[in-house]
Amino acid sequence: MTVSMLRADDADKQRAFLGLLATPVVTPWTDDALYVLVHRHAHTLTTWCKRLGYRLAHLDQCYRLRRVPVDGAVALPVGARLDRPQLLLSLYAAASLEDHREDSITLQEISDVVRLSAAGRGGWPYDPDQRRHRSLFVTALDWLVSQGVLELRTDDALRQGWEVSGEGIGAGYIIHRDALMLLIDTGDVDLALARRVMEGDDTRGVRLLRAIVETQALYPDELDDADRTYLTGQRARLARLAEEMTGGAVEIRSDVIALTIAPDRSLPASLQLDFPGATALDWACLALIDDLAGAGAGTREGCGEQQARDLAADLHERAGRQLTVELRESPDALMRAVGERLGGLGLLRIADGCWRLTPLAARYRDAELRSAHDEPPPTLMELE
Repeated sequence: MTVSMLRADDADKQRAFLGLLATPVVTPWTDDALYVLVHRHAHTLTTWCKRLGYRLAHLDQCYRLRRVPVDGAVALPVGARLDRPQLLLSLYAAASLEDHREDSITLQEISDVVRLSAAGRGGWPYDPDQRRHRSLFVTALDWLVSQGVLELRTDDALRQGWEVSGEGIGAGYIIHRDALMLLIDTGDVDLALARRVMEGDDTRGVRLLRAIVETQALYPDELDDADRTYLTGQRARLARLAEEMTGGAVEIRSDVIALTIAPDRSLPASLQLDFPGATALDWACLALIDDLAGAGAGTREGCGEQQARDLAADLHERAGRQLTVELRESPDALMRAVGERLGGLGLLRIADGCWRLTPLAARYRDAELRSAHDEPPPTLMELE
């Protein structure tokens, strides 16, 4: 095998591993290309998963990455998460599918069962007569489709029509029970709920490697003395393992160990830091990063909430019509939107009224922001 072939094989393994991180349940009907890679390199992927304390489960044509809790702590991967109503509806829907005897089902049938189940258990009220609830329910089922549990078999117009009017069958689905079984298996839940600690096991390496791979950033200042001591002697090894599994590059600094995954359209968007984008919100985020850093938010002490509010008010005044209608509503609206965006990117921490930029935010300092009405919006290159 030539060097180029070996490199291509390594790249395929890394794409398979990153695909599992982004989509823990992999099936041929959800992503045939990813399934082929996972199936082909299952042995290597199993070894890599063990490094992180994870397990790669396999049932027929389904694979699932099981993020087993360690020391009572669950993994917190990057990427979008379902909000609480959508998560509850997804769980109710999955439970209803388990009891369904046939291999096909309609959206309306699932909705009927979930409405009765939610009401009978005194849980979150689901009222399919309200369009907002129907929209949430459709989103919940879309998530089950993305996990391979359901496969849409009818025209999308039926689903859209049901979401708008609540009439008709909504959509027809095929139930994939192997994927359902892997998804709803609760075998590891007690490890998190009971906060069970593995006696005698040194889990420091596993936990630190998880942080680098899953969140793409590890901050030594936030570690306790035992973890920091371990990291001092093992950071080069941890960086090498993270790079081997992901194909990314690890930057080791005194204040952060950061994993950067090269932009690649074949990789899931959730694994790549999509910032800055050519939007008014990201423009405001870049501007406020500099303002916050000047106010001390880049230090361990951070800056106060009132300081952040004053900076947002100043930006709101000088940016004017460059902002969107939502951001022009008020300085508080701008402050809230920027805080949520930077917090979701891992560039800002807000706790107890303190705003603190993480070391990763330093990458976006001193961006060239242009603000002329007669010029086109800044490009990504200009924003960077």
